[in-house]
Amino acid sequence: ELLTALLGHEVGGRTILDIGCGTGHFHHRLLQEGAASVVGVELSAPYLEKAGDLARALGHEDRVTYHEGDFLQLADRIEPADITILDKVIHCSHDPERLVRESAGHTRDILAITFPRDHWKIRWIIRLVGPLSRPFLPFRVCFSRPEAVRTWLGEEGFEQLAHSESGMWHSEVYARRTERRRQA
Repeated sequence: ELLTALLGHEVGGRTILDIGCGTGHFHHRLLQEGAASVVGVELSAPYLEKAGDLARALGHEDRVTYHEGDFLQLADRIEPADITILDKVIHCSHDPERLVRESAGHTRDILAITFPRDHWKIRWIIRLVGPLSRPFLPFRVCFSRPEAVRTWLGEEGFEQLAHSESGMWHSEVYARRTERRRQA
C-alpha cells in the first residue's frame, strides 16, 4: 500500500533514501519507475548482500549505494534525498522520535512511512515480542503512538498526503510544506 501511494507522486529523476531497506525490493521498484538513484541503509548485512545481488540482477548497481548500520549513527554521512522511505522501521528503533525527525531532516520533498496501528492487540504483540527478541535482533522492538508520529512530522514541516490501513500497519505519505520547500 505504501508503494502504491508513493507511486501516485512523480518519482522520475528523484533521489531516494530508503532507511531499513531490507533486500531492496521497494527501492528497486522505484528505480524501475525512473528514480535517479537510491541510498539504502540497513542493519542486516545478509539483507544488504541480497539487495546488492538484486541490484546487479536488475542492472541497478550503478544507481544504488548501501550503508550497513543504524541510520541514526550514519546520518551525518548521508546526503538528503528528494524522497525518504521508512517502511516498517520506526518500531525497530531505540529512539523512534529521533529517527522520524532525522529522516525528515534528510528529506527534501516526500516522506513515506509505515508504522504499527494503535490497537490493543498490536500493542500487546509488540510488548511481548520486544523483550523476547532482544537476544536475537540487533534492535529493540517498540511502539510509538500514531498521533505522536504525525505530530513529529508536522513539527518538521510535513503534511499528510495519503493514508491507508492494512492489517497491523498505517501507510502514510507526507510532503514538505511548500513554504519549507523553498527554504530547504
